[in-house]
Amino acid sequence: MRKKKCNTCDWRLDSGREFPIFHKDNERDVELAQEYCKDHTSTYGGECEPLWCEECGHLTIYQVKITETSKENPNFDKRK
Repeated sequence: MRKKKCNTCDWRLDSGREFPIFHKDNERDVELAQEYCKDHTSTYGGECEPLWCEECGHLTIYQVKITETSKENPNFDKRK
């Protein structure tokens, strides 16, 4: 049996859930993604944005932009 995957992000679509984990059509998932970005920004500075797959709606990545403010933050680990 072949597993059904999204052609864009390769997310496995036959997981048994109505929506994959963190889906843009699930209000609570969107809230949690935005909350994560808000916490990340307040802790480290810079910018954070959740990026959703345009085809299946699955959260693909949190895009984080490091700025000079981020680098000056004591929580920012310069070794990474």
